[in-house]
Amino acid sequence: MLLLAESMVGELVEELPQILARTKDDPRAELMEIMHTMLGVIDRYREAFAVLNHEVRYFEKNTQYRGAMREVLRPYKEALASALEWGRAPGVIRFDDLWSVVEAVHMLCSGLAMGASMLAKTDKETYWREIAAMVEGRFFAAPH
Repeated sequence: MLLLAESMVGELVEELPQILARTKDDPRAELMEIMHTMLGVIDRYREAFAVLNHEVRYFEKNTQYRGAMREVLRPYKEALASALEWGRAPGVIRFDDLWSVVEAVHMLCSGLAMGASMLAKTDKETYWREIAAMVEGRFFAAPH
């Protein structure tokens, strides 16, 4: 399970330099591209991701695995946190509690795999449009 999580996070980490280069002046675009990239990873591994998501709860309860799983997920969660904090500083992304928002954004992306039968016929881009609209509507400040 740890290797599976490491592989999925690794795909995102490989894309981060390109994401950062494309979005160098816009934390909102950076956040959205990180989310879209992770959604692509989740879509490619829907079934495996669903199993992994379930097992993460076991890892969190088991001190033998907790640290290893947190370390594997750290680059992904830190990428989200970094984009959010970067956007909060100038006031273009609004939120109160960073780690609550990181988890909420992650759960929005996770929903594609966790929605199983309800989303079985929903393609990635349809799902993306819906969650992107939610994030933009809730967290993004109106343009000046």
